[in-house]
Amino acid sequence: MKYILYLLLIAVVFGLVALVDFLLKKIFPKARPNPGCQAVRLPRYSSILGLLMTLLGIIALLYIPRQEQLALWLGCWVVLAIGVYLLVNFFWFGIFYDGEGFTYRPFLKKGRYYRYEEITGQRAFLARSGWNTSLYARGDEIQLYAALQGVSEFLNKAFFAWCRQKGIDPDTVENDPHMLVFFPEPEEP
Repeated sequence: MKYILYLLLIAVVFGLVALVDFLLKKIFPKARPNPGCQAVRLPRYSSILGLLMTLLGIIALLYIPRQEQLALWLGCWVVLAIGVYLLVNFFWFGIFYDGEGFTYRPFLKKGRYYRYEEITGQRAFLARSGWNTSLYARGDEIQLYAALQGVSEFLNKAFFAWCRQKGIDPDTVENDPHMLVFFPEPEEP
């Protein structure tokens, strides 16, 4: 009987997390520069993890006495800060793109607009987390990785738009979409 209650408690917690995630999507719709543009976003698990850590930090701060267990109480503040960071980063970060260019908005910075023809190259490498790639445009380095939602579609669209804007035949450029490699290596200055 005790295990059934544990399973029910876990189900209720996950249900509450899903409900809060749904409500946050309704309250904070994802900002897009143009209504018709597509987006690359952080993985959904970062928002769920951020929400869980924030709730855990708040609940623990309410029930742990500060005077008796100061180290644990300070640790709860750290967990709360990490959870808030994950949530803010999830809702802030984005790459919003259409047929002519894209807007890259990194964490706590203003978004910058790039035309596809301004892409100068790309470097990709394999890490423990999967394929990571650096896209170079107008002297800036844009970090992308395989876990991002919609990154493959973005790179595919960017590649064909880059070829169209530069007047290049897509078949003449060596690429490997499975490894997130679409553009040639950047030229060394």
